[in-house]
Amino acid sequence: MRKLLAGLTLLIVMMMVLSACAGAIPAAQEAPAEEAAPAEEAAVVEAEPTPIVNAFGECNDPLILWHGLTGADGAVFAEMLEQFTEATPEVCLRSEGIPWDLFFQKYPTAVAAGTPPDLVIFHAAEVNQMASEGLMMPMDDIIYNDGTLSKDQFNPVLIDAITVEGETMAVPFDNHGWLLWYNRRLIEEAGLDPDNLPKNGQEFIEWGQKLTTDVNGKHPNEEGFDPDNVEIWAMYPTWTRYSFPTTLWQFGGGVINEDGTEAILDSPESIAAIQFWHDMMYKYHICAPWESYSTWSGDYYQPQRLVFMWEGTWLGGFFRDNPDLVEVTGVSFVNSLAPDGNQAVKFDSHIFSIPTGVDQDGIDKAKKLMVYLLENGEYWTNAGQVPALLSVQQSDAVQAVESVAVAAEQFNAIGRTDMAHKAFIEIQTAYETAIGNALSNPDEPVDQALKDGAAQIQAILDRP
Repeated sequence: MRKLLAGLTLLIVMMMVLSACAGAIPAAQEAPAEEAAPAEEAAVVEAEPTPIVNAFGECNDPLILWHGLTGADGAVFAEMLEQFTEATPEVCLRSEGIPWDLFFQKYPTAVAAGTPPDLVIFHAAEVNQMASEGLMMPMDDIIYNDGTLSKDQFNPVLIDAITVEGETMAVPFDNHGWLLWYNRRLIEEAGLDPDNLPKNGQEFIEWGQKLTTDVNGKHPNEEGFDPDNVEIWAMYPTWTRYSFPTTLWQFGGGVINEDGTEAILDSPESIAAIQFWHDMMYKYHICAPWESYSTWSGDYYQPQRLVFMWEGTWLGGFFRDNPDLVEVTGVSFVNSLAPDGNQAVKFDSHIFSIPTGVDQDGIDKAKKLMVYLLENGEYWTNAGQVPALLSVQQSDAVQAVESVAVAAEQFNAIGRTDMAHKAFIEIQTAYETAIGNALSNPDEPVDQALKDGAAQIQAILDRP
């Protein structure tokens, strides 16, 4: 209990840190598994939003499920829960969709009070921290060792990410993360081939200079180009939480080393990766400058003022609302910005977890729901997400959705998950802030900002 209470205190402090740093990370870019909301709408969100509560089926003792799927994917998820109760009438459930910041306050509090929900959904990236604080039950004896599920049915990189001290702490529900969405029409109009995209950083700069134009039709490498009045950008500084780990890995860098003992945000490789973004913004003028980051990239892509958009698998609703874009949009692996074309991309997963303290009846009900949702993962593609089961990924229905099929192939081929560390949330805040500082000013020394960030991260790693 002492460990749990200490973990509760630390977790609440971390969420306060995240809230305090919200100005550095625009609300339009915050939620990893929901479509981004316009910054103007984010400004009017209440400090303590009300959870979305739904009941499915009828009984006296419902399965209690908490999750943070409160965006467009939440509507698809609710449909899946309705289908579950129709197929399994002996199990009813109460679903609470809780915005993530509030979720990470309520969840540890409920466990500490001995009143946990029966099942929760959060992200693979947070598993190590949640497990280290005693908030999760190992899943090996619950669902893997009895043959209900096999770990080799999932992406092995993901299974490694949710395994803590030899125990598998969760069950993956999906794979989600970055894809490259690109405007084929704008590429063709620039005299380039949309079926032969740039393969490394130098080629991307050359393409970017041909694709970026100001309001007078001039390119960045032409005399008279006006960087303050750009009509079409080649690139946009999308969400730090996905774009920059991806780029760091492509360059051979990262945030911390593999065993979690050393900060490497200031390594030569990491500095080169962030310097590349800085140069795209302020030297070559092919990427919108950092000051534009308060706007979601879709606000440039929708009016066809952006060519290359690094964005999430969860953009199904965005393209449904903009059918004209579907006709001109291609989807591919995220392109490499590294000099040698080395490939990597960050992906994450919504995972199922059974909180510490759930009784056997709750475990049994949670197990039924998890298996149903996994086996019916084809429906989850309606939210743009990649089903976690490798077998379901290969089904005709999934392969028919181009973005989901490409994402599944990409994550299995070059996908990497975020750092596994018990102080993950605090480290994440530190590196996002450092990178923001490095890119926020054309005269900002990139190496110094990353050295400052690495020193802060190292202090976190060095704690007992």
